[in-house]
Amino acid sequence: MEDLIKNVIKAFGDIMTSAVYGQGEIIHQENKVSNTIFILNSGVLRSYYFVDGKDITAHFAVDSGLIGAADSLIKGKKSLYTIEALERSEVFLLDYGEMESFLDNNPHLERLARQVLQVLYIDLVERLEGMTFLSAKKRYDHLLRRYPDITQRLNLGHIASYLGITKETLSRVRGLK
Repeated sequence: MEDLIKNVIKAFGDIMTSAVYGQGEIIHQENKVSNTIFILNSGVLRSYYFVDGKDITAHFAVDSGLIGAADSLIKGKKSLYTIEALERSEVFLLDYGEMESFLDNNPHLERLARQVLQVLYIDLVERLEGMTFLSAKKRYDHLLRRYPDITQRLNLGHIASYLGITKETLSRVRGLK
């Protein structure tokens, strides 16, 4: 993933902007159209949605990761997701429309752009499959393999929400060896 991010920054650097977001800052609000792919240089971002007034974490992006409101990027519709910085985050912003125009003039970069969208898509599919087919313990173990220091960086409530379990269940799962 880190190599993909470096290649994206190199290839699309001329059309990207950068921003720094503080902990707790909302960088995309639900019910708005999002045209931005957020590419992390450092930090942690999460996307979440609401069900019955409760926020449910859908995705994390950690150092050299990608995140975006895929439902809005691809369909151009208002997004169900909010994206928040969970710690100070240095982010490159890639406007999806500008990327499409840039690709018209640079077709040799199409494969790289497709890889970016595939990462966003695969993250969503892996979460769905994990919630459907894996036990809470296996989902937690998968999360730790992917993000080894996640429990030191994130609120356990966000982790439990992402895993689709309660904080109490997360505590029990963490106690299993």
